[in-house]
Amino acid sequence: MIGIRCDANSIIASGHMMRCLTVAKEIVRQGHSVAFFVADEESEGAFRSMAADSFKDSPEAVSVTVLGTHWQDMEGELPALGKELSAAHIDILLVDSYGVTVTYFEKLKELCRVAYFDDLEADIYPVDILINYSGFYEKLGYEEDYKAVTGHDGEPTRLLMGLNYAPLREQFYRAGGADSNTATYKSEGSQTDSWKDHISILLASGGADAFGMLLGTLEAAKENDLVRDGNSGICEPAGTEPVSCSSAIDWHVVVGALCKDAEKIDDFAKANPGIHIHRSVSDMAGLMRVCDLAVCAAGTMLTECAAVGLPVIFYQVADNQKYNVEFFGNTGGMLFAGDVTEAAGDSSKLTKDICRLVKDVLSGGRLPGMRSALSNLTDGRGAIRIAKALLKKYGS
Repeated sequence: MIGIRCDANSIIASGHMMRCLTVAKEIVRQGHSVAFFVADEESEGAFRSMAADSFKDSPEAVSVTVLGTHWQDMEGELPALGKELSAAHIDILLVDSYGVTVTYFEKLKELCRVAYFDDLEADIYPVDILINYSGFYEKLGYEEDYKAVTGHDGEPTRLLMGLNYAPLREQFYRAGGADSNTATYKSEGSQTDSWKDHISILLASGGADAFGMLLGTLEAAKENDLVRDGNSGICEPAGTEPVSCSSAIDWHVVVGALCKDAEKIDDFAKANPGIHIHRSVSDMAGLMRVCDLAVCAAGTMLTECAAVGLPVIFYQVADNQKYNVEFFGNTGGMLFAGDVTEAAGDSSKLTKDICRLVKDVLSGGRLPGMRSALSNLTDGRGAIRIAKALLKKYGS
């Protein structure tokens, strides 16, 4: 039995649980069971909602236990967690939380082997396996910091570093997999190399789009003759109808559930057939694969785009994305448009810069070279590699 400790709620969102479920799916695929441990009922509800589809063919292979603790007090949960780990006979536990401490892991490693998703390098943790799947991990000094660190079994901490450990969903590395409905999005003329032909651009900005970049970019695109006129292009739920071709640019806009401009974006799409709205996208990889270019924020989506070879124009929405900006901006397959955080200021200028870059990329015939530059960054199979590393420790 492999254990996973993570949470999902309205404050930290679902990213931690999503990547843990992706790893869990690969563990189950290899014939093992997984026990999730969450702090409270809100996380339990998120787990059941998110896990329902992933494990519909093997629901008995995963379980969830509510600790009855506060998700921000990791040290305080140790008595309850320790009891549950013992009862479930957990040999190795994968932890995914920013609330951990050195003391938390010192106590936890006395009970079982421990693995940890470390995005921030806030401290040096005594664990058996440490995972940082960024492209910039070398800048963080892990090799030096963990030279003398050991885990539960007294062996040196094993470092799983780099984009090849990015735990992307199955759809990003198994074309035609269980989650794939790529054909739904298929439109003649996609993946062209000249902007004089039909071009499809993916536009996304996270679930909440806190800075209003979706509507702002569309309005700027309209002003810059990058949007065609005509009938509605709303597609809800996502992918229910094939997208028709045009001799111009189509924008595929992913609108999250918390987007405050959702109605305005719908109204914009009704006046412009080149705007296609997608909600609750189950096959993001499929949508990416039939687009020629993406415009998005500097988050996890950059790694997903790299996995499918989709060139990107991206922008920064948080201070902790600075290393992502530097790394992906130097790949040759992605272009940095600017910073939209409050400290940086003017989003209207940024949307104009995005449109300028779109025109530059398309009119300059740069798409083939950008796609080529992304071809060797990651194969998307990080979840498989992490699952095998956990099972190897479990087996030992």
